[in-house]
Amino acid sequence: MDLPASDRAAASSRYTRILRNAAVVGAGTLLSRVAGLIRDQVTAYYFGASLAADAFFVAFRLPNLLRRLLAEGALTPAFVSVFSDRLAKDGPVRVAAFFRSAVTLLALTLTGVTFLGLWLAPELVLILAPGFRSDPEQFLLAVRLARILFPYILFISLTALAMGALNSLGRFNIPAIGPVLLNISMILGAVFLSPKMEEPIVGLAVGALAGGILQLAIQLPFLKKAGPFLGLSFDFKDPAVKKTLKLMAPAALGVAAYQISVFVNTQLASLLPEGSVSFLYYADRLVQFPLGVFTLALSTAVLPALARVRAKGRMEEFESVYLSSLGLQFFITLPATVGLLVMAEPLVALLFQRGEFTAQSTLATAEALWAYVLGLPFLSGTSLTARAFFSLSDTKTPAKIAAISLFLGLALAVGLMWPMKHSGLALASSLASMVNFLWLNRVLGLRQGYNFRPLFKEILLSAFWALLMGLFLWPLYNTSLWPTLGNLPKVVLGLILGPGFYFSLAYVFKCRHLKPAGLFLTRFRGRKK
Repeated sequence: MDLPASDRAAASSRYTRILRNAAVVGAGTLLSRVAGLIRDQVTAYYFGASLAADAFFVAFRLPNLLRRLLAEGALTPAFVSVFSDRLAKDGPVRVAAFFRSAVTLLALTLTGVTFLGLWLAPELVLILAPGFRSDPEQFLLAVRLARILFPYILFISLTALAMGALNSLGRFNIPAIGPVLLNISMILGAVFLSPKMEEPIVGLAVGALAGGILQLAIQLPFLKKAGPFLGLSFDFKDPAVKKTLKLMAPAALGVAAYQISVFVNTQLASLLPEGSVSFLYYADRLVQFPLGVFTLALSTAVLPALARVRAKGRMEEFESVYLSSLGLQFFITLPATVGLLVMAEPLVALLFQRGEFTAQSTLATAEALWAYVLGLPFLSGTSLTARAFFSLSDTKTPAKIAAISLFLGLALAVGLMWPMKHSGLALASSLASMVNFLWLNRVLGLRQGYNFRPLFKEILLSAFWALLMGLFLWPLYNTSLWPTLGNLPKVVLGLILGPGFYFSLAYVFKCRHLKPAGLFLTRFRGRKK
C-alpha cells in the first residue's frame, strides 16, 4: 500500500503518539507486574501450593473472570470505541453526559451481580472447581473466600470505565499506575493481616478487596479535573449507551477467549493432583508479565487511536497503523517467548522456590510455563487484532471466531490433560490462541483488502533471530556445563545477553521495528524518571 506523503506523515505521527502512550502504560504496568511478582512470592512463601492456596486462587478466579468478561472484555473495548467516536464528533460536553449514564447503569447492574454472586457462591465454586466436592474443608474455605472477594467486581469494573475514559482523553499516567495499588494491598494483607486471622489466607482476600476500592478512588480526582464526568444520570436512552450495550455482548467473548480457557483449565485442574491449580496460576502470572508490560500497553493505546481514525474515515491510515503495531508486537513478543522457554526453570525457582514452594513445585510450574508461553505471540496478536475489529464497530466477528477457538481448546484440554497433566491444559490454551489469531487476521485481511505478505516476512525474520538468541543462551542453562552457576546469575545474564544478542541482529539487518522499539523504551525510561 502506497500512501500519499501527507497521509504517510499523519500515519507516522499518530503511530509515534501511540508508542508514547503505550510507553506510559507499559511503565505503569511494569511497576504493577513487579509488585505482582512480589505479591506472588509472598503468597508462595506463606501458602505454597497448598489446599488453602488452591482455594484462594479458585475464589479469586470468580471476580477476576467477571472483571475480564464484563469490564475489560466487554465494557472497556465497546465503551472506548463509542467514547472516542462521540468525542471526535460531538465534543467533551456530550461525551461527559454519556459517561455519567454509562457509570450509573454499570453501578446498578453490578450491584445486582454482586449480591447474586454472594448468594450463589457455593454453586459457583463447584462450577469452577468440581474437584473440591470431595474435600468439604477446601470447598467451604473457597466459598468463604469467594464471598469476601465478590464485591471486588463492582469496584474494579467502575475503575475500568474510568480508566477507559481517561485513556480516550489522552491521559494514561494515573490509569496505568492504579493496578499497583492492588498488589501492594494484597502484600500488606498477607504480611500483616494473615497472621492475625484464624484462617490466614483470609488476610490475602481482604487485601485484594481493599485494593479494588483503592484503584477506583485514585481515578476520581483526575476525572473531576478532566471535566463534568462525576455524577449520576439515568438517561439510559442515550444512543451512545445503546450502542455500547449492543457492542458489549459479543465483545465479552471476543476479547476474553483466553480468560475463559483459563477458567476451564481451573475446572479441569481441580480434578488433577493437589497443586495443579496453583502450578497453572503461577505459570500464567509469568506469561502475563510480558503481556502486560508491552502487549496490553500497546493495545490500550491503539484502541482509541484507531477509533478516532475510523471516525474520520481515514482507512489507509488505519491500515498503516494497525499493520505497523502488529509487526512491532511480534518483534517484541517472539524473543520474550524464546527467552521464557529457555530460562523457565531457573526463573520459577528464583521467584518462588522458598518456604512451602518446593523444588518439585518449581519443576511442575516450569512445565506449565513451557506450554503457556508457546501461545504468547498469538495471544498478544489476538488482543491487538480484536481491538482493530472493535474500532470498526464489529464485535460479532471476534466473538464467533473466539467461540469456535474455545470449543477447540476445550476438546484439546480434555484430550491432553490425562497424558500431560496440568501442562496439557496450558498447551491446549496456546493452540487455541494460535487458531484464534490466524483466523481473525484471515477475515480482517479479506474484508479490508490488507496485504500481509511484507508483515509475514518480517515476522519470520524476527522468529529466526529469536531462535538464534535461544541457541546462544542455551549453554547458559545447561546444568551439566554450569553446575555451580546459581539461578540469580543465570536469570540476570539471560536478561542482559539475550536482548543484547537479538537487538544486535536487528540492528545489523536494519529492521524497521528497531526505531519504534527504541522510541518506546526511551519514552518508557523517561516516564520512569
